[in-house]
Amino acid sequence: MKITPTVEQIADVIQQRAQRFGWKSVGVDMAAKYQEKRGGDLLPAPDTEDGIRNAVQRVRRIWQGLSGCNYRAMAEDLRDVALETIPTRQRMELEQPDAPELSMARVMEAYGQTMSAITVRCPSAMSQLNKLIESLQALYPIVEQMAVM
Repeated sequence: MKITPTVEQIADVIQQRAQRFGWKSVGVDMAAKYQEKRGGDLLPAPDTEDGIRNAVQRVRRIWQGLSGCNYRAMAEDLRDVALETIPTRQRMELEQPDAPELSMARVMEAYGQTMSAITVRCPSAMSQLNKLIESLQALYPIVEQMAVM
């Protein structure tokens, strides 16, 4: 089932991405997607130095300033553009948290981390193994549903 994420949830993901990759990367991506999809005055086109600087500043203000009604309205208007700039896995975690594909991705990620921890004889191998087992247990209901079909 697809869920419409709240503006606060989207803002959290965008701020996490900005911490990881920087506001310049996030701002330019969002402004470029906005201009490509819709165009308009809400976000400047990132095609010049001034445009990049202004776009980054505007994106940052919008997604960090949700407490003001002006920025909240802008964030609501940018919701679909923001979702398109978020990577697929993070977008699925927001929109379809119970999707079978997402559960499989979690299992594969836990498997890779567990095998890496075991290979290098890491002290956290046991906790990684427990995470893998939890991820596999989360697959049981999904597999049961598929078996009934």
